[in-house]
Amino acid sequence: MLRIGKLHLKSQVLLAPLEGVNCKGFRQVCAEYGAGLTSTPMILANKLLEDKARQLGIINFSRNEHPLMVQLAGNESELMKQATLMVDEYADVIDVNLGCCEHDVLGLKAGAFFTKHPEQLKKVIPPVMSNTNKPVTAKIRIGWDEKSVKTVEICKALEDFGVSAITVHARTRSQSYSVKANWNEIKRAKASVNIPIIGNGDVSLPGNAKAMLERTGCDAVMIGRAAKGNPIIFKRTAYLLETGKNLPEPTDLDQVNCFIRFADFYNQQEKKSLSEFKQQALWFASFIRKNNRLKDSIRSASGFDQVTRAFQGEIRF
Repeated sequence: MLRIGKLHLKSQVLLAPLEGVNCKGFRQVCAEYGAGLTSTPMILANKLLEDKARQLGIINFSRNEHPLMVQLAGNESELMKQATLMVDEYADVIDVNLGCCEHDVLGLKAGAFFTKHPEQLKKVIPPVMSNTNKPVTAKIRIGWDEKSVKTVEICKALEDFGVSAITVHARTRSQSYSVKANWNEIKRAKASVNIPIIGNGDVSLPGNAKAMLERTGCDAVMIGRAAKGNPIIFKRTAYLLETGKNLPEPTDLDQVNCFIRFADFYNQQEKKSLSEFKQQALWFASFIRKNNRLKDSIRSASGFDQVTRAFQGEIRF
C-alpha cells in the first residue's frame, strides 16, 4: 500500500493529469478498474481566478470522488494561494505542475520553467502548502534540456519544502515525448530523497510498470498517454504487481464493456459534450480489432445513445 502523507492508496498505479482526457467519467472508470489515485487535468491558477465557475465546470468535481489529485500550475504566489483555497475542498492531494512544456504555460513562467529556475520554487510550493492540510506533491521533468539535468537538485529542494511525494517524468523539457524516458533519473531521484518517488514515462504495458519499479526502486508508477481509451491497463498492471502474474490480453468484449461503463459514468454528469464523448469513444475503439466500422459509426453519430449503441453492436460480431 502506497502512502502519500496521511493518505493511503490501494494501488501503486496512478492516473496522470491528462489535459483533454481526464473528464470526471474517465477518472471514475479508471478508479473502478484499479487506479490507486486519479487526477484532474492541469488547472492554471490565473484562469481559475479569472473564471472560477467555468474552470470548475470543466473539471466537473464531485464531492464523492476519492481519492482525487487536483493539479495546479502557475508562477505567482498569490494566485497559487487563492487557487489552492478554491480547490481544497475537492482534493485529497494537491499537485503542483513543474513539468508542462506547452508554450502558453512556459510563457507564464510556469510548468517546466522551474526546471530551468529551481531557485524560484519558493514562489509556488509554500503558498500551496500553507493553505491546505492535504498532502502536497509535485510533478517534474528532469531538466530543461540534456545539458541541464537537475533531477536531484529539484527533488531535494522539494523535499526541503515538505512535499509529500514527487512524480518524476524522466525526460527533459526539450525532449517532450520524442525520446525514450531516462529511468536512471528516476533511480537517482529515489536515492536522493526520503519521500515517495512516482515514476512516469514509457509505461505503456503492465510489464513496463513492473520493470520500472524493479530498476529504479520507485514507490509507484504513473500512467499517462497509455491510459487513453484503455482504463483496463490499471486492472492488468495492479494485478501483475500484486500477484506476479499476467492477466490474459483483453478481448474486444472486455473493451466494449469498459467503454459501456465509462458511458454510464459520463452520462451521469451534469455537464456533457457530445464532441468530448465521441473523442473518448474513438480512443476506446482504437483498442478493438477491426474497428473501422465502429469508428465510422462514432464519427457519424448525432447523439450519445448512438455512440453507445455502436459499441453494443460490436458484441454481436
